[in-house]
Amino acid sequence: MIEKLTTRLDGVKRTGPGRFIAKCPAHPDKSPSLTVAEKEGRVIFHCFTGCDPADVLAAVGLTFSDLYPERPTFAKGSRTAAFNPYDVLKCLARESGIITLAAAQISTGHALHAADVDRVRLANERLRAAAQLMGIWL
Repeated sequence: MIEKLTTRLDGVKRTGPGRFIAKCPAHPDKSPSLTVAEKEGRVIFHCFTGCDPADVLAAVGLTFSDLYPERPTFAKGSRTAAFNPYDVLKCLARESGIITLAAAQISTGHALHAADVDRVRLANERLRAAAQLMGIWL
């Protein structure tokens, strides 16, 4: 991703792993004032003379969306979507927690309200869908 920007800049010099300095294209720059770095798959940059980041990108024919990877999308039945494992586990824990609370309510002889029954059904559907995506058929 960083190459999309650095290849369009003048006076580019590497200052470290994934870090560069260059002449800012948004103003008449005699000495490099633009820092560019890649961190966690994202391009970050800063002009020390105060140029607006959108102006820097416009000067080289880019937009912010050109520098950032697309967010993963989910299509039902697709196995190609990438998800953050932490977020997935958090969602699964929430859904299983809902079912556990409902089971505890029922086991103590208390009936579930209609809205609670609907929410338990939704939790069940979500857990089944997650299992199917992982190749586990319930």
